[in-house]
Amino acid sequence: MVRAKVWERASSFYPDGDWAHGRSHIERVTRAAIEIGTQEGADLDIIELAAILHDIFEHRETHSNIEGLKHEVHGAQEARRILTSLGIPSEVTERVCHCIEAHRKRTGPEPRTIEAKCLFDADKLDCIGAIGVIRAAFVSFDHGQEFYKEEKDIEGYKRKNIRPDGTIIDFSKHSSNLEYELSLKQVASRVYTQTGRRLAVERAAFMDEFFERVGKEIKGVL
Repeated sequence: MVRAKVWERASSFYPDGDWAHGRSHIERVTRAAIEIGTQEGADLDIIELAAILHDIFEHRETHSNIEGLKHEVHGAQEARRILTSLGIPSEVTERVCHCIEAHRKRTGPEPRTIEAKCLFDADKLDCIGAIGVIRAAFVSFDHGQEFYKEEKDIEGYKRKNIRPDGTIIDFSKHSSNLEYELSLKQVASRVYTQTGRRLAVERAAFMDEFFERVGKEIKGVL
């Protein structure tokens, strides 16, 4: 019953057709987080609530590109309001909100609880592997980017278009392969749980092979 009410409140934040951060992403992350949580002995009720709510402000941050708007921070604040209005006990609410605050790889606090670690890992797993490739393409096209952009000076690009906290300044200058080089390539080394690490290794290998092949095909050497 509570789950259905939380989904009802959360749904308005997740636009239709957004494969990267819309409802389909939330459903995938929820399933993965519950699977990881089951293997890791976590509280699945906390994980499920956090997974449903973890990206409610992501679309607003990405498409407004307002410096200082962080979806993990503002999303946790909104999640706290939602859960409180539904009569969820404060102890449960705070555990859920910590998961949301700590789920982002670029910014945010380190996940302290096993539930937060399970959500973090599930969210990151959705960035890599076959799903990660599709998401990377979706994000590129959604922002009017080229999918693949040659960039010989990666460090120079970082200085010009990546903020110190890792967020992107001008999305139109970014691309899927630059996101892979600057962020996604490191995802597998960032996960916390044993289950997450096992899954991440296989997914990362697929993504590494994909972008290596794309680069060769674009250069005409394969």
